[in-house]
Amino acid sequence: MEIKFLGYQILAIGIIWTGMAFFFSKMTEPSKVIFYVVTSWLLFLIVLFVKKFFKDRKR
Repeated sequence: MEIKFLGYQILAIGIIWTGMAFFFSKMTEPSKVIFYVVTSWLLFLIVLFVKKFFKDRKR
């Protein structure tokens, strides 16, 4: 997986996450579940990005 691709995904999901976080107080329970899934996906992408960054840096 290319680091540029991960960066674009993090950017896109980050924008979506920011919009959802803005309306968090107005969310229903199913919406909050979706918010938590998006949050965990964003954190997973960040971990992959950092791992790939340091792995490519060593080469």
